[in-house]
Amino acid sequence: MQTLERSHVPIATKEENFFTAIGNTKPFFKAAFEGEPGTGKSWSAALVAIGLHKKIGSKKPIVLIDTEKASKFLVPLFKEHGIEAMVRETHSLADLVTAMKLCSEGYSDIMVLDSITHIWMDFQEAYKRKLNRQTFQIQDWMAIKSEWNKYFSIPMVQSPLHIIATGRVSDRMEQEVDEDGRKEFTKTGVKMQAEKNAAYEFDVLVLMERHELIERKKREVWRQATVLKGRGNLLDGKVFKNPTYEDFAPAIEAVIKDPSTARFNPVERDAGELIKTEEDKRKWVLERKRWLEEIEGYLVSIWPSTGAQEKKNKTDALEYAFQTRSWSAIEAMRPEVLEDGYARIQEFAQKKIAELKGELPPELTPEQKFDKELRDSKTEDKPKKSAVKATAKSGK
Repeated sequence: MQTLERSHVPIATKEENFFTAIGNTKPFFKAAFEGEPGTGKSWSAALVAIGLHKKIGSKKPIVLIDTEKASKFLVPLFKEHGIEAMVRETHSLADLVTAMKLCSEGYSDIMVLDSITHIWMDFQEAYKRKLNRQTFQIQDWMAIKSEWNKYFSIPMVQSPLHIIATGRVSDRMEQEVDEDGRKEFTKTGVKMQAEKNAAYEFDVLVLMERHELIERKKREVWRQATVLKGRGNLLDGKVFKNPTYEDFAPAIEAVIKDPSTARFNPVERDAGELIKTEEDKRKWVLERKRWLEEIEGYLVSIWPSTGAQEKKNKTDALEYAFQTRSWSAIEAMRPEVLEDGYARIQEFAQKKIAELKGELPPELTPEQKFDKELRDSKTEDKPKKSAVKATAKSGK
């Protein structure tokens, strides 16, 4: 008698290193300084880049992505610290993608993106030009955000590169109802002018503000940095006056210390395999139909008669395999359940045949033992039908 060969799904084991010990697999600092005009975003970003350059002992130039053609004002600062700086004046995301690629391949260790706001705005305009539109339609935003994630967010987070960005802000407004029932919008804070989720990608997010104090003939102006977000809770909520690299050093050192260089890096599976298309659904239906036919054909080949005893053997085999005697219920089961059940039906039939001959069931091969243990592990938590019936009859 021919036995249908079953497919096997590998089970994750300890030896496969599916899990690894926690380690610093991303020792690259990503920060963003946001604020209104004149709050010191570019200057603070440059100071942090210079301090980081010295900390890691880099011999490469710091790269500036300059969307405002204002990097010339930072030349004295870089000269003062003896650090070479190279610039790309652009608003284009395509240029930024190229710059990140070149830097990641070894041109530079540190990039200053000043500012992310212009890159995001230009990308939206480029999308309109591409589609020859003046305004966006609702469905456009899904495509825009998807492309932005593909070309900026994911590469920025994963790149082996320190990135310090700046961004303009806009008011965050919320609608409130006053005592007379009138609705009005109230400013509740500020948010970065960039793609909505951009702030989530950075290790540290800093709000820059300009303060001025006038007392008689004395006038004092300073820039204030408030840490809105800091991983590891090292700087979260901290406020610094005229910030420098030293203020952010604890967070930076926590990010770059103890890099994991020789760790096992498992290949990330494509989540697309979980998404079922219409073609996948058709294959699923055909696979279920196939296993139903295999089960029915096997039962008829073992017990071809329509006599009472052979009918009982067939239904007993179904209950042994699927915990039900209803063919309609079995027809609704998933293909993988039917595949396991088919093997259990074969197991049941072999036992029955051995009993009739007065023989012991044949010894299972190692592969059959593995399959049986796997099937039993899937069903061991299910209550036995007979036990449920007995409990119901006893009234307990």
